[in-house]
Amino acid sequence: MKNKKGFTLIELIVVVAIMALLGTVITVSLTGTLQEANQDECDEFVREVEDAACVYSQLSNKKVICNRTDCAPIKLSILVSEGMIESETDACTGEAIDLNQTVTITWDNTGEKKCEYNGVKVYER
Repeated sequence: MKNKKGFTLIELIVVVAIMALLGTVITVSLTGTLQEANQDECDEFVREVEDAACVYSQLSNKKVICNRTDCAPIKLSILVSEGMIESETDACTGEAIDLNQTVTITWDNTGEKKCEYNGVKVYER
């Protein structure tokens, strides 16, 4: 009768395989969560830019020409210099805000407002 001490090689391989599987599952789920968080941060930044553009267009005493369908593009440099955008980093790119980028506010046939941020990102509400 042998006195068995320790684990067999098969038992150790099974434990390592289970740990690797759990690590993979956790990594995949965290990657999706991080991507969602980054997209949420980008969306929030675009909302901030849109809100700043709307407020500026209302407070600018006709410096920004708006009609019932659209407003003239507003440069981010104006919104930053007026203190309407506090962030110095574009949350969508992770880089410094390009002050030459523009914001255009439009309305569709149903009255829905859209903010087109530098011709790429569109936020509707």
